[in-house]
Amino acid sequence: MIQESNGITKSNIFVMKTTHPLHYSDKPQKEQDDDVAGSFMDALKNALGKVNNLQVDAEDLTQQMIYEPESVDIHTVMIAQQKAEIALSLTKAIRDEAIRAYRELINLR
Repeated sequence: MIQESNGITKSNIFVMKTTHPLHYSDKPQKEQDDDVAGSFMDALKNALGKVNNLQVDAEDLTQQMIYEPESVDIHTVMIAQQKAEIALSLTKAIRDEAIRAYRELINLR
């Protein structure tokens, strides 16, 4: 603060108190890490892991039906196999479309 000879106080510094997290702050903000490639890779790994788990579950139920037929219901086995087959078919279709799109991008040159 600057005090002049006539007793009037002048100041060119004004401190604002921020109460809302979206308001401007005098503290430097950290830039957010925009890791889209990492999150896409994680999502792809999770999706492929789920497809693999469906395949493993269907295989386990099939083996259980062969060795202990009374312990598992045939409908449960068939439903598990159909889920695994549909998931694998969808995965193959997505893979084929991704490869087709990649080749199309390469041929644009």
